[in-house]
Amino acid sequence: MNNIVTLVGRPNVGKSTLFNKLTKTNNAIVADVPGYTRDCQQGLCKHNEKTFITVDTAGLFFEGDEISTISEANTYEAITESDLLIFIVDGNDGLVSSDIAITENLRKLHKKIFLVINKIDKVQQDLAISEFSELGFEDIISISAKNGSGIKILTEKITLNLSENENVDNEDDDNLNLAILGKPNVGKSTLVNSFLGKEKQITQNKPGTTRDCIKIPVTKYGHDFNIVDTPGVRRKSKTKNHLEIIGVIKTLKTIEAADVVIILIDSIDGITDQDLSLIGRVMELGKPALIALNKIDAIDDYQDHLLTYGIDTKLRFINYIPIYKISALKGTNLKKLLNSSIQIYKSSGQSINTSKLNEIIQNAIFDHQPPAVAGKRIKIKYVHQGGNNPLRLVIHGTYVDKLSKDYLRYLSNYIRKKIKLTGITIFFELRNKLA
Repeated sequence: MNNIVTLVGRPNVGKSTLFNKLTKTNNAIVADVPGYTRDCQQGLCKHNEKTFITVDTAGLFFEGDEISTISEANTYEAITESDLLIFIVDGNDGLVSSDIAITENLRKLHKKIFLVINKIDKVQQDLAISEFSELGFEDIISISAKNGSGIKILTEKITLNLSENENVDNEDDDNLNLAILGKPNVGKSTLVNSFLGKEKQITQNKPGTTRDCIKIPVTKYGHDFNIVDTPGVRRKSKTKNHLEIIGVIKTLKTIEAADVVIILIDSIDGITDQDLSLIGRVMELGKPALIALNKIDAIDDYQDHLLTYGIDTKLRFINYIPIYKISALKGTNLKKLLNSSIQIYKSSGQSINTSKLNEIIQNAIFDHQPPAVAGKRIKIKYVHQGGNNPLRLVIHGTYVDKLSKDYLRYLSNYIRKKIKLTGITIFFELRNKLA
């Protein structure tokens, strides 16, 4: 289980810019508008052989509209479930009352907290540190998220203060740990109850998956497996309109604790942006997955046609993920769904023969050479498997770090034609050798 590091602070202090630097992506939209980030999003970070999940959150202590209230509720969920908090303040603005209020609330959570003074390139560093030391934090780091100064020092301190990554505890059994995820009202509870049996109550919570996840043992269709779940989101009595908000951290922990994830989609609603966002989270963490289109019994032929069109257009980028049309209420295709989950679980643990893998790669190169970059010819020397769940393939060669996403996608599709990797995302690790 990866450690979770959450970025917090008032609006427009640079959380999203720092998120992009830490994750080496541009996934967070950066706008010079207070409160632009409304939802939590996560990204994987790797430094010195340690990996951790960074979560970008909405700004704390908005005032006014309903959306802000919901955003703050999600942010609070992320904070309470995190291993380490990065509290970001604006060195250019100096210490303001909101920073003091945030500090008082964060201290109540008894979490490890780093105070990060951002935009240090615009002010005198010593004066900024002196001003913000009033907050009483032991760990104060000065950075400029925009130009990257101080990011390496921050990343070093983060990794030094994280515990070793936890693994799912399988000492009780080697059964599949299955997670069922979906937006509210998609039918998750109905599907869980269909697997459990109507008369069966949950009387045993098997510990050992993660700190906050439980395993519910189930026997269905001749298979023994565990449903992975997290405790429900605690309702905040002081937070209005917070009834069905699922904390992003709980979703992440559920995904990480699972061997296979079923992503449940409402056939009546069709494939929404919220569904695609959830699929993206699962893919980014590299978990084997299936997609289940629920409530298929409640739609007519025209709606079914629209649903099929949505699959063809919106899910083309993950054509290796199997899709099942099911009815959790009536039990339609649940046996096929579970059998496929079991098969994907078995495939996800396979060891790929290195010589076979290299033969496939060389054939792929023969059919389509990697394009040169800036006049430099890319040479792939050899490939080997670097790990499972997620599946990592390590490519060694000259200038392989210049391989484009399109070419890596080509290699991924070529490999899938030769090796059965249904439901499994392939991650490539690129290692250069001297020319």
